Amino acid sequence: MFDIHTHNKLLIHNPNAIVNCNADDDFSPHPLFSLGFHPWDVDAMWESGFEKIEQSLLHIESKGLLSKLAAIGEIGLDKNRGGSMQAQTDCFRRMLGLADRYAKPVILHCVKAVDEILLILNEENFSLPVVFHGFRGKPEQARQLLNKGFYLSFGPKFNDESIKLAYEAKRMFLETDDSRVGIEDVYELAGKALSISPTDISVPGIFTS
Repeated sequence: MFDIHTHNKLLIHNPNAIVNCNADDDFSPHPLFSLGFHPWDVDAMWESGFEKIEQSLLHIESKGLLSKLAAIGEIGLDKNRGGSMQAQTDCFRRMLGLADRYAKPVILHCVKAVDEILLILNEENFSLPVVFHGFRGKPEQARQLLNKGFYLSFGPKFNDESIKLAYEAKRMFLETDDSRVGIEDVYELAGKALSISPTDISVPGIFTS
């Protein structure tokens, strides 16, 4: 039962979870981790934080830990929280550049900014895998993103029709994010929505292959 995105840093030595980290964290205990600049943390001084992430990536590379870096993220845009949209947009573009440089998939945080994110991804010619995490959108939006080749990740709360579409397209992931729900519980909920056993649920191998 693979957890694509969790903030639970106590899940050390777990090969089936991508632990969301920041530049100050110790990455070594985690078989898989992601590193990004959350839009909530973007402020007027975001460039110094970005430089810190750049240095962390150089450190990760020098220590031979790049194989553990599963993704750049979470990154993205949030119209409800965080710095100005201009600052968030500038930071997001720079983070996409890092993902491109290190050839890593992206885990996206997107709140009321789908159109803006799609425009930026297109303008940056970003071609690596992109996962919209914590997806709660309606089937129409799910279909739009899936048709463009993106992946969707679902936590404990989701639209049943949307998760069915993602699973049928073989572009569905499951996650715990910052909830207290275990990944086994998320798989149980997904199994009910998909009318299959939780143990029969399969997810794409883009992070583990």
